[in-house]
Amino acid sequence: MIKRKAQIIVVVVIFVVAVFLQLSCTSGNTINPESSIVSDFNVESDKNESLKTNLHSESVKIDSSEDNIVTSISGAPVLESTSTNSIVDISDLTKNSWLCIENQNTFDDLSTINEVEKWNCLVEIHQDGDNMVVHSNGIPNHDFESTIGCCASEQEYIWHIPLYPEIDPTPDPVPDRGAIAVTVTGVPIFGPEEGPGGDAVALEHEYFIEDRQAIDLGICGGHSGPGGTYHYHYDSNCMHWHSDENESILDWSMDLIDSLKASPIIGFAFDGFPIYGIYGYTAFQIVSEMKSSYQLELNKTGYGGSDDWEYIEDLGNLDECNGHIGYVPDLTSPIYHYHATRLNGKGELGFPYFMNCYKGEVEELNFGDGLPQVGPPMGERRLR
Repeated sequence: MIKRKAQIIVVVVIFVVAVFLQLSCTSGNTINPESSIVSDFNVESDKNESLKTNLHSESVKIDSSEDNIVTSISGAPVLESTSTNSIVDISDLTKNSWLCIENQNTFDDLSTINEVEKWNCLVEIHQDGDNMVVHSNGIPNHDFESTIGCCASEQEYIWHIPLYPEIDPTPDPVPDRGAIAVTVTGVPIFGPEEGPGGDAVALEHEYFIEDRQAIDLGICGGHSGPGGTYHYHYDSNCMHWHSDENESILDWSMDLIDSLKASPIIGFAFDGFPIYGIYGYTAFQIVSEMKSSYQLELNKTGYGGSDDWEYIEDLGNLDECNGHIGYVPDLTSPIYHYHATRLNGKGELGFPYFMNCYKGEVEELNFGDGLPQVGPPMGERRLR
């Protein structure tokens, strides 16, 4: 009798648990913890085509009553996976982010040891249709080192930055070498490769020995190339650094960046999407160092340039172009944007350092005559 009663109790318990689980599944009020990982962010194009941009493993409790953010269990606002139009209006950001508009400071090329120059960083902007047209002389807003490419000289750049960047369903690779973007000081950002074809940043960090041509990066990841074109391959965050009285640019290190604040904007890609420094917001709006999702292929060192690197989804915070959709310091809504990176998700070198492809439609005027473009043209390199 006791055994039969025990069997009845077990059956009743199983029935109650089954009913509870059924009600939970049909109520729509709970989410399987494994399904609460935001694996992608849907972006709807004008033709109703969908793109997916990884937000990389940020846990979120979905609440359809909110437009852009929801509240996690901890109370922190988080991004909701939702659809948005592929065209983004960041015209105010593009108009108001430029430095050196009225710059009265002078800067020295420290590679000219016996001479103190008084270079000015100069930027002028005006709107032309859907583009912001930027005129710059290519001089940074800090003391710099031309290194063995000495010496830097003033240029006459004209950049065309889309005011309404539009997601491209098939991102184009950036050129391996030459200008891929421009800083808010009007200085070009170059692709990862140096003249002979190796990874300039991996070389600087002694990943390999360059036996084809002497290459050296200066402070803040920049140096001068043919025609006196100063440019960055890496970093560039020092444009926002204000040294103390007893410090100089030679004291600069990315360790000096405030890790408690999302980094300010450092430039714009030629598709119009902005580039920010190394710290940004996660989906929970927690400030964290943004890390790339690229690693060196087995037995590769960077000697072969960009082809030595492979993309590993979710290795870091960022997608294959080195960007993501998220909040930025300047806007109240999340947008797609890129980050400068010093590390990947494994704590190793953060190739591609700025971008590896254009997530948006590129303004081809930036690849015209007179601009610092060397190596394969845009789009001729395949993404890895």
